[in-house]
Amino acid sequence: MPSFPPLRPGRRAWLQANVARLGRATVAAAGGGVAAAWANHGAAKTAAPALWPVVLATPGPGSAVSAIPELALRTGADLAEGLALRLKFTGGGGIAIREILNGNAQCGVFGITAAMHENLHGAQLVALAAVEQRAPLSLMVRSDLSSQVRQVADLRGRVVGVHSNSATTMTNGQQVLTLLLRQHGLAAAEVRVVAAGQSWDTQSAALRSRLVDAVVSEEPFGQRMAQEGLAFALVRLGLADQAVGLPGEGFLRGALIAPRALVQEQPELAKRLVRMVQRTLAWRRAHSTEQIVAMLGLQGAERSAFAAMLQRYPQQFSDDGRFSEAQLRQTEQFFRESESLAPAASQPGRAPAAQLGQLPAALVVDTWAGRKP
Repeated sequence: MPSFPPLRPGRRAWLQANVARLGRATVAAAGGGVAAAWANHGAAKTAAPALWPVVLATPGPGSAVSAIPELALRTGADLAEGLALRLKFTGGGGIAIREILNGNAQCGVFGITAAMHENLHGAQLVALAAVEQRAPLSLMVRSDLSSQVRQVADLRGRVVGVHSNSATTMTNGQQVLTLLLRQHGLAAAEVRVVAAGQSWDTQSAALRSRLVDAVVSEEPFGQRMAQEGLAFALVRLGLADQAVGLPGEGFLRGALIAPRALVQEQPELAKRLVRMVQRTLAWRRAHSTEQIVAMLGLQGAERSAFAAMLQRYPQQFSDDGRFSEAQLRQTEQFFRESESLAPAASQPGRAPAAQLGQLPAALVVDTWAGRKP
């Protein structure tokens, strides 16, 4: 992995001043959509050195999966790699995929197995770097049901919220729930699955209004639900010393995802995106929990929950962005098992099940991030 010097105090302010001087129009264009940004970038780069405008879609804000993109923006890792990053927060990985495929974002950070599911239907998404190495997802149950729901099997006939609920997309939350239900002897049809979003506001509102009995929660929202007495954890996935027993549960979750066309047509942009992620991961590794939550600008309950997540999942984020061969094997197993149980498994136009195992190898482009055992 390349070595990145830390940004000096005032470096971000200095870079922003030069952005204004050299590429003000280019950076502003990022707020007007990808097409406008690309056009303005092409015009501006001939006149003076300019930052490359990039729109990145990710679930958030304030979630585990959006943490590295948010830190990239706040630490100036984007500027250091010649990028002007704009984050487009979404209600889940499935929505982030739609933003990319519709041309509203050039890349994203979300669950790699969601991209694998999308590729079954013909999309050409690729993973450029590993962002996480644990999947901190929790099955949270409303606190008032603590005497009635003591195991997953007790959810029979109840309503469970997931990030999104669509026949055309499949998020990590849906995949995890599918495997948990099977593990405890329940068919998918024995619970009612509804969309509860992938943010604190949507998930907490669904629980408070009793629209759901339980929710598959993105951390740190599960931590905050427990801290505020709103829900309790029935299952926590991603703890290094507490395996749940799901097939492939050590799967790669958060990754830098982009269309294959971007890699083929703009390899320099792909390289800079990977270096931005690596630079941010290096910054995260070199700083304490308190420094990280301070950099993210978190306060109050948000700060407390995010700090608790970092403490509980110390191995959550990748050290260097490299893809792990062992983890890719886990990812293949997780995807095979969850996809074979999905209601959409027999949809016309979908790649045959025999091709499922080929997807991790076809999806990963490790040209710039590299691999490890």
